Amino acid sequence: MTSTLGYAILAVLARGDRTGYDLAAAMRRPVGYFWTAGHSQIHAELQKLRAAGLVGFESAHGPGPQAKKVYHLTAEGLTALRAWVTQPPRERPERDELMLKTYAAWLAEPELLRRLFADQLAAHEERLADYERQEASFGGRPAFGDPGFGGYATLRCGLSYERHRAEWCRWMLTQLADGESAE
Repeated sequence: MTSTLGYAILAVLARGDRTGYDLAAAMRRPVGYFWTAGHSQIHAELQKLRAAGLVGFESAHGPGPQAKKVYHLTAEGLTALRAWVTQPPRERPERDELMLKTYAAWLAEPELLRRLFADQLAAHEERLADYERQEASFGGRPAFGDPGFGGYATLRCGLSYERHRAEWCRWMLTQLADGESAE
C-alpha cells in the first residue's frame, strides 16, 4: 500500500519529471505548506514507489562524476494517483500545540502569554503576506484541469487559515488585555 508521502511524490511527478533534489525542493515549497518530508524520507519512498512500479527513472549526466536519476511517473503511478485523489482522506488526530498551551494558559503569567500570542500573530501575519504575494503572482484563478489549479486551491485554503489564526490571536490578545483590566 502506498503511503501518503508516496502519493505526495506521485502528485509532484505528475507535474513533470524531477531529480531527487528537485523533488525535495518541491516538497519544501509549495507542497511543504501542507505536507512535509525530509530528503531521506523522499529517497526511501522513491525506492518503494519504484519497486511497486509507480515511478521509474532515467540516468542523466550530473554536475559531478556520477549520473543523476531523473524520476518520472509511470502509467501505473498515474492510475494509482488518479484513484487515490478521490478517496476520502484518512482520519488523523488533531495536534495543535498552541491550542494545548491555550487550554493551560490560566497557569501562566499574563505578560508571557501576551508575548506568546503577539509572536504567533506576527508569524501568521507574515505567512499571510507571503501567501497574498503568491496569490497575486497567479494573475487569477487557473482553470480546473490546469496543473496550477491545485496549487491555487491549496493556497486559498492557506490564506483562509492564516487569516483565521491571525484574527484568533488578536482576539486572545484582547481577552488578555480585558482580563488584566478586570482585576
